Amino acid sequence: MLTTAIYKDKINGKNLLSEFGLVIQTGTEELLSFPTRKTTLTNDWREENGKEYDLTLPRFEDKEVTLQCAIVADNDTQFWAQYNAFFEEITQSGWQTLYIDDHSQNYSFFYQKTGNWKKSTKRLKNVEKVFVKFSLTIVVK
Repeated sequence: MLTTAIYKDKINGKNLLSEFGLVIQTGTEELLSFPTRKTTLTNDWREENGKEYDLTLPRFEDKEVTLQCAIVADNDTQFWAQYNAFFEEITQSGWQTLYIDDHSQNYSFFYQKTGNWKKSTKRLKNVEKVFVKFSLTIVVK
């Protein structure tokens, strides 16, 4: 299993692996994209070619990011403890902070939804582990 010395992604300063048994498998590249610009005010003057765009106050859409995650636990009891602790952490009031070590960057976000849950038991050197994969969608500031 990965150690916290290697896996340094965090939520609200808490290491995802050591605190919640959670790793982000893919999706962090979506955090790098810039949000879509909102439609700007325009005038379409009959006596002029094209449109006139008001570009004085650019505004942007919310940016939703979907991360592919996994929770690894020694047994079902540990899984449920980690699951409950993780969702308690990310659903608290206000903006949360996600630190992605590969980017050396903090992102402000709030929880949107989860999906695509898949639970399997894996044998790792004759030790059973609970391994649950899911998609986590967040809205990033």
